[in-house]
Amino acid sequence: VIEANVFSNLPKLHEIRIEKANNLVYIDQDAFQNLPSLKYLSISNTGIKFLPTVHKLQSLQKVLLDIQDNINIRTIERNSFMGLSSESVIIRLNKNGIREIQNHAFNGTYLDELNLSDNHNLEKLPNEVFQGANAPVVLDISKTRISFLPASGLENIKKLRARSTYHLKKLPALEKFVALIEANLTYPSHCCAFTNWKRQISALHPICNKSDVMQDADEQLRTGWHRRSVVEDSFPNNYMDFDSPENEFDFDYGLCNEVVHVACSPK
Repeated sequence: VIEANVFSNLPKLHEIRIEKANNLVYIDQDAFQNLPSLKYLSISNTGIKFLPTVHKLQSLQKVLLDIQDNINIRTIERNSFMGLSSESVIIRLNKNGIREIQNHAFNGTYLDELNLSDNHNLEKLPNEVFQGANAPVVLDISKTRISFLPASGLENIKKLRARSTYHLKKLPALEKFVALIEANLTYPSHCCAFTNWKRQISALHPICNKSDVMQDADEQLRTGWHRRSVVEDSFPNNYMDFDSPENEFDFDYGLCNEVVHVACSPK
């Protein structure tokens, strides 16, 4: 047992490792409190049945939370990681005994990476699992029994890893993957879909929306000369070129023709 306040009010503590402790079955919910400098917390190869409570940890750093090889952990409850850090986090939950992840489980986090691989009995990611979170940039669900991805929270994913995920036979609409650049999947047929799909950069950059640009230009033309009359006495003449409406919209529309290709395997 790890009692309350064992890791509390330690402003200079950077790293905690709790490893190879098969007889450890319980960590008090107040064990981790007020650790503003913590960057790394590892809990692996233990006998704990519940995810340790981290909402009072309150780190001010980017945190790597590494919870692996705890085969008795079955459930990830809602709001499990709220309060872990005010910065971005990497959460590795691989090789546990996880069977269920509840909606809003990652609420309040900025997820750089989420690794759920090798949870062989994990069958589902509910549709609101990433609700309230800045969804993961890297998501790994390899070697799980997950059969579908959540309906929301996919827009920030740049790297998707789903190797040996044989139950994932259907992907969401590709348009949901607005940031994806790399996918490591199980079935070649999924990569065929990505090969034939070319995401236009205009979907990501509002500057490429001509109707919005023209509307802004019209507004600037109506107000530009009034603004110029107010400021022209305050600045030298050579600065006035930056104030003219025609120069404010001088950008390269060629950027809007760029196509993003997703690197996918296996082919």
